[in-house]
Amino acid sequence: MWEREEQLPLSRAEALALERSGKRAAGPGWRHACHVLLYAPLPAGSPPPGYAVLMQLRFDGRFGFPGGLVEPGEESLEAGLHRELREELGPAAAGLRLRPRHHRSAKVWPAGGTGSGSDAGLVTHFYIRRLRLEELVAIERGGPRAPEHGLEVQGLVRVPLGGGLPAFLRHRFAGDAREQLLGALPTLGIRPPHNEEPAGDPPKPGRPPN
Repeated sequence: MWEREEQLPLSRAEALALERSGKRAAGPGWRHACHVLLYAPLPAGSPPPGYAVLMQLRFDGRFGFPGGLVEPGEESLEAGLHRELREELGPAAAGLRLRPRHHRSAKVWPAGGTGSGSDAGLVTHFYIRRLRLEELVAIERGGPRAPEHGLEVQGLVRVPLGGGLPAFLRHRFAGDAREQLLGALPTLGIRPPHNEEPAGDPPKPGRPPN
């Protein structure tokens, strides 16, 4: 099992610099996995907090954010994330554009903690992207036409941000998706529920968190 270490989140530049510096590396390189929280404001008069946030139900019964592994040596983080979004969200994701300014944070998972024999560490990158409500609805409706629908992704869900949030947080989450969700709530002006510890299953090198 991967052991969690107390660490400050990295910026996009700091995470990419790991490849050059070799700091904290237990092997020859790092793999990078990018995931994104997509959200949209709801119409005026909607119940608070007035936002729709998308997550997805994965093949393993855990909730996570769309995304996956990228190869920074062959494609930029954002290009790799966009490729993953097209595969997992379908045709409506083709028009999405992820920029470095949408990058919120990165977290390092050193190699050697899984017993899998992987000689590369994993860096998980988290993005936040605001959409118009019609864009978010188009993604929801187009999800069943995604190549990964029914395979890696079982379906899209809106996070119940109101009174149902504490119950939702008792579900199982992939990787650090639960921690990412809780950390993003203040960006939307939402106070995380009291007595909630950010937690989740550590990411596994063989299959990145989604």
